[in-house]
Amino acid sequence: MKVSKFNQLFTQLSLFSLLVVASFSTSCNKEAVPIVLTGNWDLDTAGVMVYIVYSPEVALEYPNSVKFLGDNIQEIRKELMKPNIITFKIPNIVECIYNNVPLPVKGTFVQENAVFTITNGMFPEGIAGASDGLRLELYYNHEYLMSILYKFLTEEDDSPAVYDKIIERFEGVGAYRIWK
Repeated sequence: MKVSKFNQLFTQLSLFSLLVVASFSTSCNKEAVPIVLTGNWDLDTAGVMVYIVYSPEVALEYPNSVKFLGDNIQEIRKELMKPNIITFKIPNIVECIYNNVPLPVKGTFVQENAVFTITNGMFPEGIAGASDGLRLELYYNHEYLMSILYKFLTEEDDSPAVYDKIIERFEGVGAYRIWK
């Protein structure tokens, strides 16, 4: 992954997530503790979130599309509850285990302090994440979430172009905890 792409993904991280990571990795009188990703990380379903910001003017024009989004937000959230387990191995190997795939999806990761990027067959361009050593978050971007949304659309629904106009911001977070 190019450095500029990594920087672009990094800037998409929420301020809240960075503050959480910073608070766990530093204290008043100590230097930052290195974040170790190695090990198994289990999905924390309560920590999986989806955020949608609508254009109010466009949403008024397409009330059925807004209703569709409200009716399907939990289904979109369920799609972010994958993989179930992420295993980081030395030197930079990562395996993602999905319920519906018999073998782990293998890939690589690049880590810079508390921030990392996973690249695999599911995310050939990479997916950004952050960890404090106990919790780990993956950050799903607008394009990925729109691709999930498009899969739910039927012929009776408005076209994808309508949703492109309605949705101004679409982000998701997948949360994991280290196995003890």
